[in-house]
Amino acid sequence: MALIAVALVAILVALALIRDGGDESPPGRDPSQEQTAPAVPDARADVRLTKCSVDPSTRWPTAELRITNHSSKTSDYSVEVEFVGADGVRIAEGVAVASNLAPDQVANESALGVREASGKVVCRITDVMRYASP
Repeated sequence: MALIAVALVAILVALALIRDGGDESPPGRDPSQEQTAPAVPDARADVRLTKCSVDPSTRWPTAELRITNHSSKTSDYSVEVEFVGADGVRIAEGVAVASNLAPDQVANESALGVREASGKVVCRITDVMRYASP
């Protein structure tokens, strides 16, 4: 099961990089506003951003997430996050995965950006995917 989760993360990161095509946020987007584009209706409501920070040792941005399965089935989640600097430029992207969450079960997960950041960073949830667990 861990191998499946790792493969899912690798695929999602690759898709996010291919889909992105650049490092800049679109003009006019306020970096203090969290943007979202849920893949499944109501799946976005299952995820809450609890902390956005830069790790002092690695200087990588980190988003801490609380995922609560509000569906009626045991589910797997993939949450895509982007990290944006105070100037509105995207610094990095990250993915958090939670597997086999029973209905009403909670998981605390982290998404890491693997590029150094400095100063204030804003975390934005850009996509949430929820699938019924096999």
